[in-house]
Amino acid sequence: MAYRIRSLSGFKSRKAQFYILTAIVIATIIYFMSKWMEPYTIIDTSSVVLNEQPFLLNNIVEKADATVAGSNNMEELTYNLQEYTSFVKDYATKKGFGSDMGYQVLDQNLTGHPTAVVFSCIRLKSPNMFTRNCHAAQKYFS
Repeated sequence: MAYRIRSLSGFKSRKAQFYILTAIVIATIIYFMSKWMEPYTIIDTSSVVLNEQPFLLNNIVEKADATVAGSNNMEELTYNLQEYTSFVKDYATKKGFGSDMGYQVLDQNLTGHPTAVVFSCIRLKSPNMFTRNCHAAQKYFS
């Protein structure tokens, strides 16, 4: 009986060794297959990252619209636009771009409600690119 127990424990030991060895072989095969299927060239996206000027311009336009939308009256609108213009100029300078943001606020009261129409033009200049975006935003004050 003791002989039979010893042979069963040896069988379990060999079975465990087989599973461990099989797992290592499978992992090695998967690793080498992934290396074999890997592309030889990697797409270089650094030119997109280096050319951030269009993304910066779009963000400036979005936030300019948000600045107009967040103002409650004409005085606050004028003040917010002045602050935003100085912020854009400082931020663009830190990023290495020349910037020029001009705006004009038209006070219209055609429908009995105070309304402001803001025309703004944003220009970003870098050594290799010049980008310009002009747009209008309208705000109804209650």
